[in-house]
Amino acid sequence: MKSWIKKLITVICCLIPIAFVLTFSFNQKNSTTISCVGSSGVKPFIETLSTDYLKQHKEIDITVEAGGSGEGINQVSKGFCHIGDSSKDPYSVIKDNELWKTNRIKTVTVSWEAICLVYIPPITGLTDEQLDTMLDVSDTNVSKLYASFSGYKGTLLTSAPKLGDFISSKATFLSEQQRQTLNNTNFVPYARTGGSTTSGTAYSFFNDSKFTDPHTGLNQDQINAFETGTYGSEWEIVQTDEANSRAWDMFQKNNKPGSVVYLSSGFVESNIDLIRKYRYGIFSYNGNPYSINNLSNGYNWCRPLNLMFSLNSYIVSQISSFINYLLNEVSKEQWNAIGGAPLTQPQKDSMGQLIEKSDFELIEQDQRQYCGANYYAGQ
Repeated sequence: MKSWIKKLITVICCLIPIAFVLTFSFNQKNSTTISCVGSSGVKPFIETLSTDYLKQHKEIDITVEAGGSGEGINQVSKGFCHIGDSSKDPYSVIKDNELWKTNRIKTVTVSWEAICLVYIPPITGLTDEQLDTMLDVSDTNVSKLYASFSGYKGTLLTSAPKLGDFISSKATFLSEQQRQTLNNTNFVPYARTGGSTTSGTAYSFFNDSKFTDPHTGLNQDQINAFETGTYGSEWEIVQTDEANSRAWDMFQKNNKPGSVVYLSSGFVESNIDLIRKYRYGIFSYNGNPYSINNLSNGYNWCRPLNLMFSLNSYIVSQISSFINYLLNEVSKEQWNAIGGAPLTQPQKDSMGQLIEKSDFELIEQDQRQYCGANYYAGQ
């Protein structure tokens, strides 16, 4: 082979990897990856609702990792991710967090999600409507519900809780024998290990019920049980991992009548066919049956879906664009289909105000209501 051909081949072989590197570098400079970390409850919302956004913005990529609301709060405060997502109010965790202040973290609520109590009935032959109106949590029995989940009797319970403690006034379809069966069936709570410190669902279960005074009569052991995940042993309690999916897996696998588990509406809507297939029921709320369309319209056991990001981020404009899309371009039907409810227009307006100011800046100026829709009453 002639020497000039050999030289040409050598040059080409050298140029190919250089061209590849230059092409890769060019693509990297013209693309942005937004990393999201946090609540396992928020994760499917971001994954599902980002699909159309990514089709419109091909220069953007979005990665989503679970780990819990606490992990999302921790990672975004330290700058380890672009967006931290949380299904609980971060204020109690970050009020003394200097990193939150230094990195100018901003909290925006993009949607609401319900807390649902799913149970396994000890009686058969009921319709879906009957299963969802047979048991009810209300102002008069919510403290007993929390006592049941704590594992400690205290002064609210004289013995192990029963399903019959929560029979709804609307359950007029029950026979006396069926009522007796419910009164004799042990209430078996499925509670999250780690409590509200780790699990956003556990936090909202205990703190976001919207009842007048849901913790009346609870003693310190019972309150601590929800905060730390250290439950009593005065009756059977099944402890599960933080994620809704893990709690559900144990609940469904054991399949024991009297079992009760709290789940997010996002998870419930994704598994509603199985809930109906297995003939499980969902507690009503103050006489209002659960429906994703009834969130904040009778069924008020709701929690916020929060996205948190740094106003100092070098991709803050891309992050803001995505959050604005979730707030203003995703339809009610799209949110409902995956178990969420969009903010009302006044709530959207409040989220749009003072968007350039961080949580700490707003708190220091007595404008905490603009940190996230969950920060103020009357949601």
